[in-house]
Amino acid sequence: MKRGKACVTSIVKDASVILLDIEGTTTSISFVKNELFPYVRREVGQYLQRTWDNEETKRDVAALSRQVEEDVAAGLAGSQALPSTGEREAVIAALVANVEGMMDADRKVGPLKALQGHMWRRAYQEGAVEGHVYDDVVPALEEWRALGKRIYIYSSGSVEAQKLLFGHSCHGDLLHFFSGHFDTSVGAKVDSQSYRAIVSQLQCGSGEEVLFITDLEKEAFAAAEAGMQVVVSVREGTTPLTQACLDSFYTITSFVELSQEDPDSTSPSPKKPRLEAKGEEEKVKGDGEADGHKNGSEKDKGTATEKEEGGKEAVQN
Repeated sequence: MKRGKACVTSIVKDASVILLDIEGTTTSISFVKNELFPYVRREVGQYLQRTWDNEETKRDVAALSRQVEEDVAAGLAGSQALPSTGEREAVIAALVANVEGMMDADRKVGPLKALQGHMWRRAYQEGAVEGHVYDDVVPALEEWRALGKRIYIYSSGSVEAQKLLFGHSCHGDLLHFFSGHFDTSVGAKVDSQSYRAIVSQLQCGSGEEVLFITDLEKEAFAAAEAGMQVVVSVREGTTPLTQACLDSFYTITSFVELSQEDPDSTSPSPKKPRLEAKGEEEKVKGDGEADGHKNGSEKDKGTATEKEEGGKEAVQN
């Protein structure tokens, strides 16, 4: 799993596919944490009441009920058995308690993500929520598409939630920039096999044709182990990076640093390149870390605020 020493813009130039995380990469963590998740917590009870007889909600309730049964059997904290009476009010109250418990534990389970996505769809359509996308992201998307690159999203949030965020963003409908979307149905984002599956689905000759941009180092190492090129996003509120991560990957604070258009501009200089990997013994807990020069200053490590999900979600690190 070797990496060349070319500058970060060369990595972008050589990639045929750009794979983007959402939370902390294209979208602020505060949007997910302070708008999307609170909306679900605040509205889930009323949403279930209003849509209880809809076929979609019936499927969501059935899937959540099965998940709750599994969680209770496993003794997971925050899980509560559903009432045996089947009375609507009692069932909804129990489902709300379990949804809150799952969200407290930052669970990435499919039934929760599906319900969240359906709730967010209504919120976007009604104008209660508008997707946040950093100002520097849109010019990068325009440039990459002009260069003939395929752009994909990989987020722990459902594909539907991803499309809602970018389809109702503060910059308008951005969906036309993307060639496709991946969520955790392809696998967990901290599992290198998930990235191998993505490479296979993209029909790339190798993982090195794909540049993955994320703010979480576990995801960075997993993607690198699958052979992908990796750049780590350092934004306000992203989780601080370990020295092993800083030594292994380029870091950026804006997509401007990835621009191909004006290498002589006064834009921030790219971080120092990674050295080639020195062997399997230097991997960090199997995550595929390659040894390299220190890149980025103390400020590149971000703030100490932790991400609440996933989910990345609207995920949506």
